Amino acid sequence: MSGMGQACYVYPGAPATPALVTADISFSRGIYMNGSMLMDDGKSVTIWGFTDLAAAPGTMAGGNNGMGGSFPSPAIRVTEGQIVHTSLTVGNMWMHTIHHHGIEPSTENDGVGHFSYDIYNGTYTYQWKASSAGTYFYHCHVNTPLHAEMGMYGGLIIDPKPLSTDPVGTKRAFSNGPIYDVEAIWACDEIDPALHTLAWNAGTCGGDVGLNNFHPKYFIITGVDGASSALTNPGVAVNMKLGQTALVRYICAGFFPQKITFGGLTASVVASDGRPLPAAWSTTSIEASSAERYDCIIKPTTTGTYTVTVQFLHWITGAVLGTAKTRINVT
Repeated sequence: MSGMGQACYVYPGAPATPALVTADISFSRGIYMNGSMLMDDGKSVTIWGFTDLAAAPGTMAGGNNGMGGSFPSPAIRVTEGQIVHTSLTVGNMWMHTIHHHGIEPSTENDGVGHFSYDIYNGTYTYQWKASSAGTYFYHCHVNTPLHAEMGMYGGLIIDPKPLSTDPVGTKRAFSNGPIYDVEAIWACDEIDPALHTLAWNAGTCGGDVGLNNFHPKYFIITGVDGASSALTNPGVAVNMKLGQTALVRYICAGFFPQKITFGGLTASVVASDGRPLPAAWSTTSIEASSAERYDCIIKPTTTGTYTVTVQFLHWITGAVLGTAKTRINVT
């Protein structure tokens, strides 16, 4: 593909993927820049994201909002040990990348804008290995503060290889890790609608476009407004039976620190940032910074409705800027 130049924003095109081998599993992603998320107050906010080019026409895998695609973007789910190809196709109006956050590929396949390759008017195939089972996510790494804020991210889950002694269908958090019955992926994020009117390359030529003036108005869980909708949304709220075990994959997908409390339930934190902890720790709340991930095992001992609260905290003062809520319903 050719390089491009727009004002001072000039970078070479990406070559073919170095040392490309046969993949065990492949994903094909495009981009959309015309999504729209309807908030609980009746207002809409522009959303960008990745599309699943392999999905059937008219489907929106991986989310529940958007006029041009899903939000969050369709998840990438693989098995530990697999060689993975993620192909990204971008037209000639924007530049984007995919960075598989927490994965450690070669420099060319890392997807960090300007450092590896910015994709424009063509396709690049990222080649990487799923080395450690756990919770990750992927996002665009061009003009990162803006593109991540606009919604260009999705979940990335690496499942462990099944144990030969496990019954068929057994689900584990990681190899030899705890077994779970129900899974939730909570990507918690904040949205400042004032930034959602900017062009994709705003601020990249050195001008101050106010990206540091971040004043979020909406607080969301996995693409759903946490003001009220996330309380009952089937893609966010957890519905389980007494005696079952839930695995909550919590992703701090925003820029501000967060504190999540589990509504009186105790969580056993078994992994952090895609790595099992030497020893699990029990807690009723977790504090996290941007891009941190925690895998939490929850096994309620009584039936009931438990309201989970995510507080978004000012990074200097610690003041609560907003909250998002969902529920764990145990019957």
